[in-house]
Amino acid sequence: MNKSLFYNRVVHYAYLLMKFTSLACFVVCLMCLTAIAGNTYGQQFLEAPVTVKFKRTKLTDALDKIAADKHVRFAYTDNVLKQTYRITFDATNKSVKDVLTEVLTPFNLTYKVIGDVIVISEPTEAASLVTGGKQKQARVQGKVTDETNQPLPGVTVKVKGSTTAVATDVDGAFTIDAADDAVLVFTFIGYTTKEVPVNGQTTINVQLTGERTSLNEVVVVGYGTQKRSSVVGAIDQVGSSVYEGRPAVNALQALQGTLPSLIIQQRSLEPGQAPNVNIRGIGTLGNNTPLLVIDGIVYDDFNAINNLNPLDIETSTVLKDAGSAAIYGSRSANGVLLITTKKGKKNSKASVNYNGLVGVLAPQMTYKPVESFENAILRNEANVNAGLAPIYSAQQIRDFQDQGSREWFLDAILKNAVQQNHNVSINGGGETSTYLVSAGVTDQRNNLVGPGYGATRYNFRLNLTNDVGRLKLTSILAYNRTSRKEHSFNTSTLIVDAARTPTYYDIKDDQGNYLTNDVLAEFNPLGILEQGGYRKADDDGINANISADLKITNDLKLRGVFGGNLVSNHTLERVKQVSFSPKGTYGADRNTNDINYKSLFLNTQLLAEYNKVFNKKHTLGVLAGVANESFTGEGNQIRYKFTDPELGTPTTGTIIDPNSSNGTLNNTNETSLNSAFGRVTYDFDNKYYGEFNFRLDASSKFNKQNRSAFFPSFSAGWRISQENFMESYRDRFGDVKLRGSYGVLGNQNVGNYQYLTTYQSTTDVYGFNNEVVSLINFGIANPDIRWERAASLNLGFDASFLKNSLTLSFDYFNKTTRDILIPPIVPGTFGAGLPVYNVGEVNNRGWEVTANYRITGKNFRHSFMVNIGDSKNKVLKIEGDQQLSTYDEMQRLLKVGEPLGSYVGYKRDGYFQNLDEVNSGPKPTGLNVVPGDIRYVDVNKDGVIDESDKFVLGNPFPRYNFGFTYNLGYKQFDFSLFVQGVGQRSMFVRGELVEPFHFNYGQVMYQHQLDYWTPQNPDARYPRLAANGSQSNTNNFRRGSDLYLYNGAYMRVKNIQIGYTLPTGIAEKIGMSKVRAYVSGQNLFTVSSIDFIDPETSEFNNNLSAGGANSGRAYPVPVYYGFGLDISL
Repeated sequence: MNKSLFYNRVVHYAYLLMKFTSLACFVVCLMCLTAIAGNTYGQQFLEAPVTVKFKRTKLTDALDKIAADKHVRFAYTDNVLKQTYRITFDATNKSVKDVLTEVLTPFNLTYKVIGDVIVISEPTEAASLVTGGKQKQARVQGKVTDETNQPLPGVTVKVKGSTTAVATDVDGAFTIDAADDAVLVFTFIGYTTKEVPVNGQTTINVQLTGERTSLNEVVVVGYGTQKRSSVVGAIDQVGSSVYEGRPAVNALQALQGTLPSLIIQQRSLEPGQAPNVNIRGIGTLGNNTPLLVIDGIVYDDFNAINNLNPLDIETSTVLKDAGSAAIYGSRSANGVLLITTKKGKKNSKASVNYNGLVGVLAPQMTYKPVESFENAILRNEANVNAGLAPIYSAQQIRDFQDQGSREWFLDAILKNAVQQNHNVSINGGGETSTYLVSAGVTDQRNNLVGPGYGATRYNFRLNLTNDVGRLKLTSILAYNRTSRKEHSFNTSTLIVDAARTPTYYDIKDDQGNYLTNDVLAEFNPLGILEQGGYRKADDDGINANISADLKITNDLKLRGVFGGNLVSNHTLERVKQVSFSPKGTYGADRNTNDINYKSLFLNTQLLAEYNKVFNKKHTLGVLAGVANESFTGEGNQIRYKFTDPELGTPTTGTIIDPNSSNGTLNNTNETSLNSAFGRVTYDFDNKYYGEFNFRLDASSKFNKQNRSAFFPSFSAGWRISQENFMESYRDRFGDVKLRGSYGVLGNQNVGNYQYLTTYQSTTDVYGFNNEVVSLINFGIANPDIRWERAASLNLGFDASFLKNSLTLSFDYFNKTTRDILIPPIVPGTFGAGLPVYNVGEVNNRGWEVTANYRITGKNFRHSFMVNIGDSKNKVLKIEGDQQLSTYDEMQRLLKVGEPLGSYVGYKRDGYFQNLDEVNSGPKPTGLNVVPGDIRYVDVNKDGVIDESDKFVLGNPFPRYNFGFTYNLGYKQFDFSLFVQGVGQRSMFVRGELVEPFHFNYGQVMYQHQLDYWTPQNPDARYPRLAANGSQSNTNNFRRGSDLYLYNGAYMRVKNIQIGYTLPTGIAEKIGMSKVRAYVSGQNLFTVSSIDFIDPETSEFNNNLSAGGANSGRAYPVPVYYGFGLDISL
């Protein structure tokens, strides 16, 4: 790319960003000013004029009408405002104060304003008068808080069996007169009623918990929210508690195992690396990553979630079926993850919160080498078995034994590391506004030795809301910066080269020289880590979101949203020259590479929403909207050779690497998506539900005739527990709802410009007569490329038992994806690649179950959550009979009737135990085998092991994914346990972890490989030792078989927390409202049949397609031990 053109575009981006952030700052300032003015709203409200007309109207309905018109809330108990109270009343431009006085006085009622809550009570209650008791009264005071220790205003505090009652003020405080043997009853809408005996106490502080039933829970859905009771789609949601106290460096690490069928796999735990994410299994051959939506803004890059501060997240919601996800249309076939960040609360004092967690990361390499002298003996045995001479003499082996094992190279390059998480937030609100300001830093040091390796992320967030009459403004501004420093080489290569070196070699001498040896002839991993240069990445991101909600009438609302994110990535790679002894040099070219990438994503939405209740039983909701999404990304890179050895800057002799112009970053990508979408919901009497969602998308990724597509879905639900014949069940147990959905979803996760013929120039290509020429590569177009379409069916039910203490949800799903993009089969001599075509079809079906239980006693609090899900796919249509791809020792199959990516190979039938079995058994053509070699199943009984004897051996995708969370509280102590795992997976392990002395590339035998065949160990896991090149080695290791497949099922104790919270009275004496200290442990214990490699590590690439095998070369999963502190002021 022309450099000046690139910088012109950067200036253009900066200009757009300045306009964008200037608008955001203007709105922020406006909202702050109105927030200050909003504190006097409560008293102004009473003077506001109101015009109403009621005729034999229920008093509760009349108050609801006033509340809707004036944006306030009324609080009262049913025994105060009886359903029989009706009024006939007219008022024109009367003050609210006068209207309330006139309508309440006939019923001997009064009111009190607390913030924007108007508490209605009987006069005796408001005055805290005592009636009908002769016992001595004492004044009791206290404070009522929620589960997060935030004050609850408007809670009714009543003396049981009397009419004495008061309401808590804006700080949650109350004062009431009660006898020593009285019982105080605390009630508040949405919270479980609590009774506390006075027992002579003068101070009683109470914490209320949310109602156990989830029916009133607000669930985030596409472009809105719904009550859990009316949800008919397959939706799961977790709150902020899943992130608290967890040493997760990103949100996905904390979400693993918390939601059914949300499958998160970690390829590497190296700082800055992102996990793979999938919802409900694999349904396509391309990208299976779900769509990400943060605060209503659709993100083009799912990795944006890794830039969030997990403690800023309020809810995480997964849309899994067509009924819930179709409103997102072309990107929803793989499911949708909705993230909602925290906001302040109205009528709340400023609350300052600090959350800190500091701990140690201890790397766990689960495979270990044998002792040095044992290694020499075993290498000799392998050579002798192959008819070769021993490598080591008896004296050398004695010397190894006398000197003992040296430090293993892998242990030498790994160390413990520190991880820190610190977060500070301030939140609160006035009568009409809320605010939240947060700042956080997460610092994770690298377990590889080296100068300053690690990753640090900084987060800042400002979330504001403000009500101005009928207009509600929301402004979200977030900034993140991630700085990473790592070595200049490849982590997996460093790990494997260190691991394959026997322990009779030193890594450094006494003079500090980095040593090479017979295994690493010109390479030393420690030298590269400590002195071989670095790779520094500084990534900045700004996310902004401004929305305005205008309430036209009580039923009609308009909304406008404008948001997006600006990303700037800069990477500087510098390779320093390191010399080894006795020979070898790393980084002789002294490369310095400067790589830049910038992108801008903008999302504009205009919506109208109508909600109306007809005849008290019919509820209709309509949402309609249009949206535009635009993305522009561009990058450049420059690569220097022979830079200054000390500074890395160009100097005499420096040249520009010709490959500077060939990198994939030297281009510009622009895409756009225009959409119209909508939703219609209907319910009758909170009993029967229907919902229709649709989206019409037009994407720039397709040719004009295929650019637009329509994605509809239909859902229905029956809350059977509301039927009259279920009344006894509902009263004694809980709620039951049946639901189902069907719809068509889309997938546009394809490359850009595939419908166009593209070209790319390449320099320094050798032509005829070895002359250097330039070359232009053409990409052949497919003008007929179109959307992948997924038809999805979901059937489920939700039920509660034991008076809503236990809830259970079950879902069955069946999805068929058609028009999957697959490259055609071409002859090997074709000379070019053909474009992909819409020729594939895959079915994916499965089920999932979630159960929650919670019970609260006087001193104890128990709760648990368990979830499990399974999915299984099958290829229905491809081009040709089957397609095989080779990955290391194994093959992967694409064939109709089989799961995607199944492993294909030979099945072992034990070992040849003696010469008689060798002579009579089936053998591969041209190979002479001996006792101790693998015997394979002869499928067709022809005595020859060949291609016709191969089996489909297994599938790498995890099944029966599960999670279990248990929480226990006793007085001020709390304990939590989180377990996560996989019930079934065929894990492909390759290379030196299976084959001792692999290709002579590895010269180490590991302890788990000691279970090899000998006459005394006939049922061993591994065949007899035989050196590379021998016929036995070829038979045993040069053909893919189930020898390389392991049971990847596991159960891991993912996190344990033990905490203590100071009593509120003590905390308040030191100026705090909450102090909690705790210890936290991560990845503490794993149950698995495979003990030499981490079973959680995935061999998938980021698209959840084949990424080779697992060879133990990934950055290790560390065990974490830490101490945390939560403080609220």
